[in-house]
Amino acid sequence: MRVLVVGAGIIGAALADRLTRPASGAPARVTVVEAEAPGAGTSGTSYAWINANDPADPAYHRFRTAAMSAWRDLAAGFGDPAWYRPSGSITWAADDGAKERLADRVARLSGLGYAADLVTSDRFRRLEPHAAAPPDALIAHYPGEAHLHGGPAARALALRARDSGADLVTGRRAVRLNTGGDRVTGVRLDDGRDLDADLTVCAAGRHSPALLATAGVGLPLVDPSEPGSAAPCLVATTSPARGVLNGLVHAPGLSARPAENGGLVLEADDLDAGIDESASPALIQAAGGELLARARALVPALTAEVAEVRRCVRPLPVDGYPLIGFQRPGLYTAATHSGITLAPHLAALIAQEIAGSPSPALALYRPDRADPAL
Repeated sequence: MRVLVVGAGIIGAALADRLTRPASGAPARVTVVEAEAPGAGTSGTSYAWINANDPADPAYHRFRTAAMSAWRDLAAGFGDPAWYRPSGSITWAADDGAKERLADRVARLSGLGYAADLVTSDRFRRLEPHAAAPPDALIAHYPGEAHLHGGPAARALALRARDSGADLVTGRRAVRLNTGGDRVTGVRLDDGRDLDADLTVCAAGRHSPALLATAGVGLPLVDPSEPGSAAPCLVATTSPARGVLNGLVHAPGLSARPAENGGLVLEADDLDAGIDESASPALIQAAGGELLARARALVPALTAEVAEVRRCVRPLPVDGYPLIGFQRPGLYTAATHSGITLAPHLAALIAQEIAGSPSPALALYRPDRADPAL
């Protein structure tokens, strides 16, 4: 079977890698098309927190915990790579309402068998000696969580797939799906070439709706160009500041973790308002300055500066859940907000479906669930 994977973000790269593994169960000739370089888009920009920290939907929580386990197995196969960091995460609450909600979350996660504990301030200082939390804060620790350096991870997966026989086409964008009758037969590239395939997998992230529309196929993703859209966010990276944080820290008003360059990756939900496609460079830089100010409050000894502020556009399904499955003969789509967490688990399940065995685990996440006309 000729399988064409459009997109070498973390999902496309993980799938290509899985399909070229001897035990994939899906014998295939794999070609990957990537408009830039593997991991150069959203996967290399995002905060990249690997977790199943929301207990609200037990079925989706289990799906995400299975993905966390898949990451541990995948990383072991690479020999403890620097791009996968099983560092654990910490969060805290300072006011009474937030404390009550955090205590409830920890209790519910623990009841689901997830590693979640309330810790003392002494334990917090041992875990993160350079971070400052209010003395009366309620502090939670999630030791099983991890973070990913998404760009290097996607590159490693794509290159291993290439070394195992996949064709890797970079610097070329798929501009349309080619069809024969109702069947998708491959893609047209921006240089005019046609690539034929028995199965085309759209793993193009935020660009998926535009590509699918060329064959009259819809996908319910939040439009990032709409004013106030929730799809875009800002992520800042500081200059090197080695050792200031050991793992992920989610303080009120700031999320921070170690960056690939030895600095910090910073994000804050409340600063994402107005960061749509019309956001000015001045607005983005001002938000970066505010992220740095909050980081210095979190880590009083921090002397780093902002090295880069990037606008990350997330492929955000309208209902928040993954969109995974066949949409037309010869066409399979994989789009999700949680690509960093889910990638290796999705890759295994999609490979199973490509091999001809529908996955019960994906039954809840089909692309047509939101609109039968899609």
